[in-house]
Amino acid sequence: MKSLFTITSLLCLSLILSCTSEQAEEIPSADEVKKLTEKVANWQIETFADMGTYRALPSKEHRKKWHNRKPYHDLEWTNGALYAGMFQLSEISHYPKYINWLVEIGDKNKWQLHKRMYHADDHTVGQFYLSLHQNVRLKHIAKITPTKNRFDSIMNSEQGKAYQWDWCDALFMAPPVWARLAKITKDSTYLNYMDTQYKMTYNELWDENEKLFFRDKSYFNQKEKNGNKIFWSRGNGWVFGGLALMIPDLPKDWKERAFYTDLFKQMAQTIKATQRADGTWSAGLLGDVKDYPNIETSGSAFFTFGIAWGINNGLLEREVYEPVLLKAWKTISGAVNEAGMLGYVQPVGAAPGESFKDYTEVYGIGAFLAAGSEMYKFINKFYPISKVTTYKTFMEDGGWCWYQDPRVIISEGKLLIGGLSGQSGDVRLGVYDLTKEQTDSTLVLHKNLQRDDHNVPALYQRPDKSVLAIWAKHASEKIHYYSTSEGTNYLKWGATKQYIHEYDSKRGVTYMNLYEMKPEGKLYNFFRDGLNFNPSFITSEDYGETWGNRTHFISNDVAGFQRPYARYLQIDDNTIGVSYTDAHPRAYGNNLYYVEFSDNTFYNVDDSKIKSLNEGPLRSTEAERIFQGSDTKDKPIINESVPNSAWTCAMAKDKNNNPHLGYTLYKADNDLRFRLASWDGETWGDREIAYAGKCLYKVESSYSGLLAFDPEDPTSVYISTDVNPSTGEDLGGNHEIYHATINAKDDISTITWEALTKNSPYRNIRPIVVAKDGYKVLLWLYGPWYNFLDYDVNVIGKILEKPE
Repeated sequence: MKSLFTITSLLCLSLILSCTSEQAEEIPSADEVKKLTEKVANWQIETFADMGTYRALPSKEHRKKWHNRKPYHDLEWTNGALYAGMFQLSEISHYPKYINWLVEIGDKNKWQLHKRMYHADDHTVGQFYLSLHQNVRLKHIAKITPTKNRFDSIMNSEQGKAYQWDWCDALFMAPPVWARLAKITKDSTYLNYMDTQYKMTYNELWDENEKLFFRDKSYFNQKEKNGNKIFWSRGNGWVFGGLALMIPDLPKDWKERAFYTDLFKQMAQTIKATQRADGTWSAGLLGDVKDYPNIETSGSAFFTFGIAWGINNGLLEREVYEPVLLKAWKTISGAVNEAGMLGYVQPVGAAPGESFKDYTEVYGIGAFLAAGSEMYKFINKFYPISKVTTYKTFMEDGGWCWYQDPRVIISEGKLLIGGLSGQSGDVRLGVYDLTKEQTDSTLVLHKNLQRDDHNVPALYQRPDKSVLAIWAKHASEKIHYYSTSEGTNYLKWGATKQYIHEYDSKRGVTYMNLYEMKPEGKLYNFFRDGLNFNPSFITSEDYGETWGNRTHFISNDVAGFQRPYARYLQIDDNTIGVSYTDAHPRAYGNNLYYVEFSDNTFYNVDDSKIKSLNEGPLRSTEAERIFQGSDTKDKPIINESVPNSAWTCAMAKDKNNNPHLGYTLYKADNDLRFRLASWDGETWGDREIAYAGKCLYKVESSYSGLLAFDPEDPTSVYISTDVNPSTGEDLGGNHEIYHATINAKDDISTITWEALTKNSPYRNIRPIVVAKDGYKVLLWLYGPWYNFLDYDVNVIGKILEKPE
């Protein structure tokens, strides 16, 4: 007999409820959503070892033998669901702790699946193993071989060919793992196996009338008190959430993909229609609300996650499902207590049941973390915060790395800004009129070059006041591109030219730095060479019209294929100062070195000669070491970079041409420091000046918000940090800009930092100060910035000084 409560009646009920609702739900800010989600994750990590204390258990008359307060094994399905949600959070949070926690769990358990060979529950942890493995820097850590070997054995066995997933929860536990493994290995046999097993479950447990899954076949003839069929909320939440996790891994051209997207959309219709007035879903989806007086947050959180994901990815119509999403989020977020625990999670079970305000479960928290993460993406996508600030916007849609200089110059009263669009990959030039304090224009020097902030042009003002711009892709082409303005009309530029490097390697060049040696009559372009990944240069004797003389400048002393990172400073007309590292901090515990280059010769800062370039490139350890790093390649499993590793980030000179070096020190993913080394004519004064806070993102855990000197007064220093710069206290916000005056005897204990920005909804990072002709300007990047390929920032700042 068919259920009287069909999908048609569900939709009618949904329409009535929506028409009688008093008003649309208020939309929370993305920051509020993220902070609450992080709060729940923090609570769970802190209490993980004591999870039994907070575990929801059924009333005594309903308890089974597995209902107890013993900790779950790390690899149980319960925790597997938690890890899946924790990984979702790690993709939107600035805190590295979540992904580091997952790495620790995986490493502790040697990246193994749980003990039962065929059981879907024991495959669940494979989701986060494979997710971590897709992170380019974690491939060597997150092992997928145990998962692959298990799945190979299953496919090659007779038992593996039989029907495996005969309960609907299994469609969350195993299919996303099979699909992700197929994507990573590019082996469709895993995908085909998943598809075959999934459809066995679908054919048995899917109810075509109600568009829902029975938990298992034992429920075919069971009824709610109101006579409707029993469809377990969390059971269908497992399926719906599992589809949201799996569909992104299905090939776009796979002929079976439509089956899964259509299934997702059909379920969404019923989920929308069965939402309660309080925004949640009853543990029994078709039961009367009076039979389920308490809210239930695990099934509701999975539905919230799926709906948000569906809207964000265009599978669900936003205008139809947004009210459902907002109402659901409001209620499940209200179930989080002051400590950060999510309440009202139904205990372990296989049917609709009780929930309790003051008890939780790890899988419910996993569902909440996934929901909060996708809700954050929803708000950022459809309700972005304006990037308008009280500071001046010098250029929209800019962006830069920090190993190209000069990125910004002042010429003829104009502020010229080299940038790279994070949206289109265009190489852009912003022209801002400092006299009128308004933007003249933003020009495209190279359309659709590549979305990568390493591709920013370096700028050089030629003697006739025309400006040269030179740029390159991020190590993927052996080409430098360059163009010159038509005189001082910086809105018109000549044709783009190319300098093509010829060497036997597929790796390309990157990082441009333009500095002049006037007595030589040469303009130098210092860059990183693709042949050896070392600092090199080409020169021009006609101010950038033509180039040649490609020369290896500094070579690495650390064994292996390493890349010293260098920054350059014009000390005088015939001297370039260079601060550099041994390698990338991800690979080595860097020392920091300083050398001066003049008349084709390397000198120490005290003018003592090191060697002539004619004798070959400077070996990295031949120069003076300013800071002693850890000098090792060893690093803990959770550290993306090597602890106690330096990375140069700024340089300036004082009125006596003494160099000042700003650099960062990596101690841990959540603990970077700013340091300053100043030469006073006799000795180096090297000291810590501020806490730089957390890394910008996990893959490049040595990336900080950076610092900048006033080029006319290096005692004036600007930094970007997301913690209290003097104490390291986590302020719970984004990176802000601070300023301080730092004299020769000052260190972190005596410096007073002044906050120039406060409570910013977006990061403020990578400051620059430029000065010329009586103008002095502070600039930085502001807006959503996630990594070097994904950002949408404006160049904003402040005119510090103007000529009288």
